[in-house]
Amino acid sequence: MLFTSFSNVSTSTAATGLSSTTSTITTTTVTTTSTSTSTTSSFTMNLKPLTSTGVNNTVPFTLTISEIITPVMTYGQLSGLVNKWSLELEDQEKHFLHQVTQVNAWDYTLIENGETIIALHGEVQKVKQDQKRLEQELYFILSQQKELEDLLTPLEESVKDESGSVCLQHTYEERERISSRSAKF
Repeated sequence: MLFTSFSNVSTSTAATGLSSTTSTITTTTVTTTSTSTSTTSSFTMNLKPLTSTGVNNTVPFTLTISEIITPVMTYGQLSGLVNKWSLELEDQEKHFLHQVTQVNAWDYTLIENGETIIALHGEVQKVKQDQKRLEQELYFILSQQKELEDLLTPLEESVKDESGSVCLQHTYEERERISSRSAKF
């Protein structure tokens, strides 16, 4: 028993002037399960040239497929393919589960590191506040030292006038002692 079907399809685009024509002939024989297909296509561009020369712009395109034979699959072949695909699926599942385990471990590590970063950020803020407080105290100590120097300078001048160099030596030693103590703080 031989069945034959013919179909002609024509497509055109008005805006560009393109047209395509395809003819397909399919022949199917039931007893041998073979299929014959013949395809003929033509491609036509009906574009207007820049100068009117009267030339028709036509580019024919023909594709012919003489015969496609559909293979017949047995139950054993189908069963073998299903088994092969099942094994491949199991391998892919194992690989997927391994990757999921790795991603979970990375996620746990990221969460731990995030918590560590938050704790470190809190400690850094505390250190910044301590540093600011120490700078204020240092500024206060420096201002007190400046006031003491301002008070000592006139006293040194008056003692210099009264006692001479002996008292000045004692004042110089006292000043050095006070300066060394303030430098320790």
